[in-house]
Amino acid sequence: MSLLPETARQVDLLVARAQAEGRGPSLALGVVRDGRLAHLAAAGETPRPDGDLQYRVGSITKTMTAVLVMQQRDAGRLALDDPLDAHLPGTPVGAVTVRQLLGHVSGLQREPDGDWWERAEGTDLATLLAGLTPDKIAHPPHFVYHYSNLAYGLLGAMLERTTGTPWADLLTERLLTPLGMRRTTYHPSQPYAHGYVVHPWDETLREEPRTDTGAMAPAGSSGRLSRIWAAGRRSWPTRTRRCSPRPRSPRCARPW
Repeated sequence: MSLLPETARQVDLLVARAQAEGRGPSLALGVVRDGRLAHLAAAGETPRPDGDLQYRVGSITKTMTAVLVMQQRDAGRLALDDPLDAHLPGTPVGAVTVRQLLGHVSGLQREPDGDWWERAEGTDLATLLAGLTPDKIAHPPHFVYHYSNLAYGLLGAMLERTTGTPWADLLTERLLTPLGMRRTTYHPSQPYAHGYVVHPWDETLREEPRTDTGAMAPAGSSGRLSRIWAAGRRSWPTRTRRCSPRPRSPRCARPW
């Protein structure tokens, strides 16, 4: 079902304004109804967006990782209140629970140590785990909502250990292929949008590197450098619910 003409016009206006004010090279927004693309709004020229153009999806990757965790819960292979150590033994942060990691209330610091993982080649799983120390816990669990990419890197490691399948393969087998998301891939597949940053002073475009973030790929990224690429003309999972955790409230660590 297509949008009413006035609704489509307003959506197009919002997208054009967001692209201009955010100084994004290009922007595409799809309105999906009943699993079908009802309207595609596009703005920008670098490159010109369309429904088949892949973009890096950034931290939306975390949603996919969380779905994979919930599949393992539904299969009886883990419980949300299991400590991490039950499925990824031997780490110095093993007391935090799966639920806390999912809800960003585990207290883990935001990023792993070392080079900024979004702009450097990622490490393998063994290196990521070897770099863990007890002081990676910045706060007690549930003390405060503290967004953590590291938490989702560890959830990806847990999935790999639990299933015996690398995270990227598990994602394809258990989520992307069953949903028919053929244009959502780990590596970019033409046509895809090259990542650019707009220089803050001279307003020129500079292409970003396309790095493989390795063991941190299950977290995606906070911005431009994710390892998952998606285009718009494919079905998407049905809606999920999530809550915004409040400080000191265990109930708010139930994101799914």
